[in-house]
Amino acid sequence: MEKELELEIDARTWPGNRPPKSLNAIVSPQQVDLIAFLLMIGHCTVPAHGARHAINTLWAWVRYFGAFSEDADLRVSEEFSELDPHQKTILSDDFGMGMSLHVLTEALDLVGFCDGKYFIDRLAPRLPGGVHITATTAKNGARKSPDFVALDARGRWHVIECKGTQSGPSYCRTQMDRGLAQKRAIEFRGTLKGQSLVTGFDIASAASDTASRLVIIDPEPEGPPLEIGPDDRPFIRDCVARGTIARAMMLAGAPNLSRLVAAPFGDDPRLRADDETTSFRRKRAAQLREEGKDDRERLTSAGEYLGREMTIELPFEVKTPKGSFRQATVRSEILDDVVKEFEEEVRSDSTEHLDRLARSQQNLAVSRIKTETTERGGLLSVGNLFRSLIEFR
Repeated sequence: MEKELELEIDARTWPGNRPPKSLNAIVSPQQVDLIAFLLMIGHCTVPAHGARHAINTLWAWVRYFGAFSEDADLRVSEEFSELDPHQKTILSDDFGMGMSLHVLTEALDLVGFCDGKYFIDRLAPRLPGGVHITATTAKNGARKSPDFVALDARGRWHVIECKGTQSGPSYCRTQMDRGLAQKRAIEFRGTLKGQSLVTGFDIASAASDTASRLVIIDPEPEGPPLEIGPDDRPFIRDCVARGTIARAMMLAGAPNLSRLVAAPFGDDPRLRADDETTSFRRKRAAQLREEGKDDRERLTSAGEYLGREMTIELPFEVKTPKGSFRQATVRSEILDDVVKEFEEEVRSDSTEHLDRLARSQQNLAVSRIKTETTERGGLLSVGNLFRSLIEFR
């Protein structure tokens, strides 16, 4: 189940018109595996610090299987191109983030990523001296967080802002210009510095005169409000690892433990162990710990993993060389040992929580994201920490 996609690396936006070799090596047009792409949407659109029930969970993996036209290149069908503006915006945003990470995870050899909002909120108060900046309330401008902060296998950190649209190439470029402010919210320095990218996914419909295209640019940032240097390495690695484990727990069906991992001192990721907290926040933290005890009862065992499984009746027929299917069984699961470690912390009923993950937990979370697909389904895995599966029936 592959579709062709055009990719454009705008070399003019890099210093000396020279993008890194890893991006220059991307072949265009590229064959996009639809199952791998949609698994990535289901994985990356769940925030590290989500609500009790994340809006993108199991159902997110299958809701777009009927969105593609029968063309050889990647296009949305006429039915999906005629959605109301609100629904089109949701699809465009999801596709923009999913396709960007689908391509960049391999191209940049990423071993971890975190949504930018959580990264700023969690990290800023923990940097030496404290950096008093938050991305939680800003809707536009330099204080609005980028979509993702990502770590590669060589220890470099990347800032990625993703845009997606069905309104054509010109509007896609306009969106990308608006994305400059978001990527300027964070700047890595010295040996930490990787790429600072804005991506734009122009999604064509079956009737479009132009094809779908993913454009990647690297405009120069100006005056970032949150600067991060090599001395801050322990804080940023912990932040991305914590966000990864929290996302995995949410997807696997342990929302209370997820929230405790993401924000161990209450609902706010910015809170630290030494912060003076209100009576309400102390009660809220105790409530989250108590609710965390109930998560395991909702999970089912699968060998070394715990998670949840659901069979969904599809409103459309999925056609593959192996046949046509009307059901999808999806499962998301996290390593049982990780759940046990955080359960033990919860059961202690202690108000003292470590504000830094153990090295073993960090190493488990900072792992390559891999996808394996067949004509009947696919698997996305984050090292040994987490895996999500889909099988057509």
